[in-house]
This record gives sequence, structure tokens and C-alpha cells, in this order.
Amino acid sequence: MIITFQLGHKLAKADLTKPIDISLETKEKTGFKAWYSPAVTSNVIRGENFIGSVKEGGSVNFKEVMINPHANMTHTESVGHISKEEVPVNGVLSRFHFIAQLISVKPTLMGGNLEKPIQKGDLCILKSAVEDKINPRAEAIIIKTQPNLEELKTKNYDGTNWPYLHPKTAAYIREKGIRHLLIDQPSVDKEFDDGMLLSHRAFWNYPSTLDQESTITEFIGLPDELKDGMYLLNLSMSNLKNDASPSRPVLFSIFY
Repeated sequence: MIITFQLGHKLAKADLTKPIDISLETKEKTGFKAWYSPAVTSNVIRGENFIGSVKEGGSVNFKEVMINPHANMTHTESVGHISKEEVPVNGVLSRFHFIAQLISVKPTLMGGNLEKPIQKGDLCILKSAVEDKINPRAEAIIIKTQPNLEELKTKNYDGTNWPYLHPKTAAYIREKGIRHLLIDQPSVDKEFDDGMLLSHRAFWNYPSTLDQESTITEFIGLPDELKDGMYLLNLSMSNLKNDASPSRPVLFSIFY
């Protein structure tokens, strides 16, 4: 199925039969994780004259799954993640397709005199890594910081001090009109930052405003062969009333 849509002054096209899934599969025990959270687990529901397992003689498989959207799955979050006000992410989007730009960056090893929470030895995505690279037509930006997609599917990020966005980078991305930020790390912020979450705050301009339209998606996984450039993004998530929801962002190549 080929769709045609307006992109600037041109008519662009995308083939909906060729999706590029940039979410990571969530699975029990051996899946990726962060924040020292327990791994995903599931339990068979059992009751009087009922067992939720076909293997054990039941008529259906009926399990409960214990998850933490922030810790062990691709997820999308709203400003409700850091705000006093409740802003459920399932009510943020009024549409689900956006023009997105994929940018690969090389984090910078920090040194010298730094302001907290940035420390010497941190890997930071500086403003210079994306400055003057963002297409003015982009509504979403997808930041790739690491290769080897297969390794990401089982990676344990606990205690790794992963690369993160410098707050000035997050602010710049917002200023360029980007409303949806996606990254292949557990967070846009430093693993341990004393709860400051400066890049989350900068991107949402919180607490100066209560941005109820923008989102951050973390823990994505980008195929190694995927090239930088413009894509059509479908940003889908579960209809869960929470500050974060499991999501499955999908890209489609754009052609003319």
C-alpha cells in the first residue's frame, strides 16, 4: 500500500507494506533492562476449577505480566513523568504519524570543569552534534548513539552511566520545533543525577510551561543498516493512563 502525503512543497510517498520497527522486543528474564528494576515476569492465573495454561490442561492461556514501562521496554512518556500535574501520555497525541529525522551522533567524552550533574568521564551528546543538522520539516528526531542492535536486545544498563543528552542539546531540539524525541538509551538524562532530570526538563520546558503535546521515547533499537535521513514515523502506544506507556514506533522510508 503506497500512500501520498504533502512534505513541504512536494508530494512524498511511503510504502506501508515495508515498516521498519524501531522498538525492542520485551521478554522475560533475558530482556534488556535499566534502573535496577526486576526483569519482566509473567504468572499463570489460577483459580477454583481454572488454570490459565493450555500446557497444564487449561482451555486458554491466561497470564498476568509484571512490567515497568520505564525499565524494560521501549516506552513513550509525557511531561507527566516529571510534573506535579497529572499528564497521562495516552491523552497527549491527537495524531500518530509524524515526519521524523534520524541522526547518528557520537557522544563526547567530558573533561575539565563541569557543572553538576555532568562529571568528568561522562559521555554527553552535545548541542554541536545536532546543531544545524535538523531539517526544518522534521516534527520528530530519532537519535542513534550506539550500533550492534542485537546486543541491545539483552543489554543490562544498570551502573553503566550511559551516554545522555546535554540539557542545552535538549533545549535546542525543542527550540528547533521538534515535538517528539526518540533515543536508543534508557533515558535522555544521566543514570544518576540526584533527581535533576535536566534534559527532560529542558525538552519539555518544565516547570515554565506544562507541555501537553510533546513526548520522549526511550529504549528504541535502530537496525544497523538504517541510514540517517527523513522518515515517516508512526508513534503507537498502548492506551494506558500513565505517565509512560509501552510503545512501538515504526518508520517508513520516504520517496518521491
